[in-house]
Amino acid sequence: MKNKLKVSLVFVGGLLVGALSIFMILGRISYLQYRDYVMMTAREQTFIASELRANRQRELQDRAEANLPQIVLAIHNDRKLQGASGAPQVLREIKYFYEHNSIPIPAEISGVLNDVPHDP
Repeated sequence: MKNKLKVSLVFVGGLLVGALSIFMILGRISYLQYRDYVMMTAREQTFIASELRANRQRELQDRAEANLPQIVLAIHNDRKLQGASGAPQVLREIKYFYEHNSIPIPAEISGVLNDVPHDP
């Protein structure tokens, strides 16, 4: 009886230690992803501010527009990005950008954007 109790306590203790370790590791990963996102956003905003200050609005606009097809393809081809809560909204915004500005949708993403429903 004592032996079974001892084994049970060791098992439950190991379970608790394992659960706590996983909780701490996952929390740290989430924090690191958030930290990296904030740093990337800060660099991007600094770049935009520098370009605008140097009166290179047109070059900045051209670069941003050139990135739109890659963004659409990245979301379309990556299951994790597809599952992100903001993915449908991003695709709708890109589709709206092309429609609102009367810019033809590039052929490589037209099929993807045509399947995107309008605002719910």
